Amino acid sequence: MKSFLIGLVVALAALLIGYLADDWSLAYWIAGAVGLLALLWEGLIASRRSSSARSTSSEKRREQREKLAKMRRAFYFALPNLIVAIIALMIFE
Repeated sequence: MKSFLIGLVVALAALLIGYLADDWSLAYWIAGAVGLLALLWEGLIASRRSSSARSTSSEKRREQREKLAKMRRAFYFALPNLIVAIIALMIFE
């Protein structure tokens, strides 16, 4: 949930920058770029392999849970940014 709130703050900051610059295209460029970077980060986390070839099954499960938690945090961070980017694109362009 903390990742979602941080993503929401970043998305609102992108809207504020667009408002202050009187150029709403900045809002969807910034929010969209941040959202896409977070999704790329999630993809990199998902494609990462286990750190060692010799590990127990409990270590593998723990690593898998940690990886899933990192992916979930990246997704929740990206979600508000992508929503703001899509809405700004639809409304202001």
